[in-house]
Order: sequence, then C-alpha cells, then structure tokens
Amino acid sequence: MRLGITLILLLGLVAGAAAAGGGTPTLPHQFSGDITIGGSPAPTGTVITAMIGGTEYGSIRTTEAGKYGDPGRSVGDRLLVKATPDQTGETITFLVDGVPAKETAVFEVGGGTVLDLSVPGSGGTGNTGDPGNTGGSGTTADPGATVNPRESAAPTAAPEVQTGHASLATSAAGVVQKTVTVRTADETCAVAIREGTTARDAGGSPLGEVTVARADPAAVPAAPPGTGVAIVLNCGPAGATFDPPVTLTYTLSGEEWAKIGSATPKVIWYNPASKAWQDVPATVDPATRTVTARVSHFSIYALAWTVPGTAEAQQTISPGGTPPADDEPPWPFIGIGAVLLAGAMIGGLVYLGKKN
Repeated sequence: MRLGITLILLLGLVAGAAAAGGGTPTLPHQFSGDITIGGSPAPTGTVITAMIGGTEYGSIRTTEAGKYGDPGRSVGDRLLVKATPDQTGETITFLVDGVPAKETAVFEVGGGTVLDLSVPGSGGTGNTGDPGNTGGSGTTADPGATVNPRESAAPTAAPEVQTGHASLATSAAGVVQKTVTVRTADETCAVAIREGTTARDAGGSPLGEVTVARADPAAVPAAPPGTGVAIVLNCGPAGATFDPPVTLTYTLSGEEWAKIGSATPKVIWYNPASKAWQDVPATVDPATRTVTARVSHFSIYALAWTVPGTAEAQQTISPGGTPPADDEPPWPFIGIGAVLLAGAMIGGLVYLGKKN
C-alpha cells in the first residue's frame, strides 16, 4: 500500500509539472538616450541591439538622428531588454549596426535607464585624446580624458546616407574607409556598411559601388510553397562579400504588417547555386515594424512569412526549438492515465494482500 501511494504521488507531481505550460512574464529593462557614431549623431535607421553573453535580448531602430528610444512615450518606443530574473546583475553590451558600443549596463528586472551610447566611426569631434591633437577649444587634450559626446566640439557630418546606390571608399585591400548606408527610394529598406568592413566583389577585387532596390516579387524565383512575401530586395552587385557582415533592415508599413497577421516575419535569400531560397537569422521588432538581418554577401533577399494552415507552418519549429502547441504531447491526459494506472496497481496489491 505504501509503495502504491508513493507511486501515485510521484506520478501526480510529474504529470502536474509536465502539464504546466506557462510562467510569470518578466518585466523588461527599458533603455533610451542619445547615440553617436564617431562623435556625430547616428543617422535615422541605425539599429541598436542588446546582448547578454553573446545572445540577443532586444533591439530597436532609430527614428530620429542621434537618439534611440523615448522615455516620454509608450514602452514600445524604447529599447526593451527581455531577459529572465535569474540574469539580474549580468552585463548588457550594445551593438550599433553591429559595432560594439563603449558603454555597458547591468540587467535589472523592470529597470528603466537613460544611457547614451557611442561607437567609433568616420569623422569625429577632433578631441580624440591624442596628446598631439587639439580639441575644439584649441587646447591639447588629456591622453587619459574621456570625451563626453554632449560636451564635444561641433561634430563633422554624420555617416553618409545614399538612396539607390553609393560609391564605397575602400583601400587596396578592400577595407571600407567611411561608413555608408544605402536605402531604397521609398526608404523601406536599407543596408548599412560600417567603416572597417572588408568589401569585395565576386572576383575578389575591392568593392567600389553598392546598389539597393526593391524588386517585383513576380520577377524573381517563386518562394517556397506556403511562404508569403512582403518585400523583395535586390542587393548588388551580386556575389559581393562583406567581413564582418553588413546590416540589412526592412521597415514595414502598418498595412504590410497587418497583411502578415499573426505569423512571424523572416528573411530569406535566393541561392543561385542550389536554385533555392534559404532562411537568414533575423531580429523582429513589432514595436517599430522592423526586421533586421546580418548578411555577409549580396543576392536577392525577401521579407517573408510562413502562411498559417499550410503543411510548412505545421512543421515550423520555433526559435527555441519547441514544436508548435498543436504538436505538443497531451501531457494532462498522460498524467490522468498515469494516475489511473497507479490506482489499478494499488487495487491489485490490495486484492493480493487479502487473498494471501
């Protein structure tokens, strides 16, 4: 009898734990502030990504030059770091279009922080901390001094932003000398190429020009069955390579976002060698209706989604590796069955005890 009761309790605990599918939501840590690249205000469309231990926990795209987030507006207008309570106290690092910012922060559940971010880049304030360099006041800068972007001398021009195409200033080794952002004519898509990136064409020569344009979905190879396409982007020249990868950003209108519905947007690219579309890891920010991906080469890229109800949608695995809810084992029924089985075993033990 004692063995049977113990078995029931254990099976009940296992069934209850297995049936529990959710948890208490964790309040994110909110960030906002100024953002500078090389001492100049970061341009509109700059993507800031929050990282903890090499894993991304939130991102935002700037809608105003030199600023990210807005503490005076809704929570959705700030950079939200969605970590877990057990990560409290861990260090948050920030990437600005893929470049690490000088500043860091410590994760706090429900925290709210105004943090100015800065990354090196072309241009600057002229006050670099070099003993032989003079600051804006004409005095020699202290080698150990920290320059506060808000107190710097008048900055030089912000990183170059071109529409449709742009020339790249590269060294003989193909290293980009000046940050360039190329956007489509309707400003819905942009490619940011950071200073210091090695950019080469398909033949391995230094890349001299970049083109970015929206394409007609009907004019490119058909997407996989069960896949909807919102925007097709033709990045050229085809076969160009980048090290480190450049940042590709899609910005959807409210109508385009509504068309996707409850599906999760994704980025796919057409591989001419295999004649097939392949997924590209991407970050989705519903608050700003942006999808951002890091790409190491140029080709045809599409912002797409898996159409709900198709066989492909039923086979889709979430980013965490968990099957969709419809494919999950029926844990509550398994738990009930286990308890009934244990009861039958106890009944058999009692019967045998009386018979003996």
